Amino acid sequence: MNTPILDISLRPYLGSFLVAMLVLGSQLKAQTQSPEQTLAAMDQCREQVISQLSFGDKMKMKEAMGVIQFIAANAAVTNAPTQEDKIAARKTLAKVKLDLIAQQDPSLKPVVDKIRTAQAAVLK
Repeated sequence: MNTPILDISLRPYLGSFLVAMLVLGSQLKAQTQSPEQTLAAMDQCREQVISQLSFGDKMKMKEAMGVIQFIAANAAVTNAPTQEDKIAARKTLAKVKLDLIAQQDPSLKPVVDKIRTAQAAVLK
């Protein structure tokens, strides 16, 4: 089954989400906060926007976040400064890939579990 990782129809949702985050983020800049407080406020803003979405839109956002996570993990491998960092980043990328495969096609979960078991045995 060839299903796209990110459906093109998600673009309007991502745009709306980003606009809402920018508006809420600009409100945060007006306040003097520690970095931890700022991050917590950003998380709260994101959760507030997401909580107002329909179930279908929430699922689309989850899918889009998975794709973003994959892109970030792939970039971490490419940009790793040391060999140890590259190994750690590749482990993370492998986990993200398997998570996305299992999410996209639940019938592949047994195969994904076998791959994880085999990889865990190699990493011991």
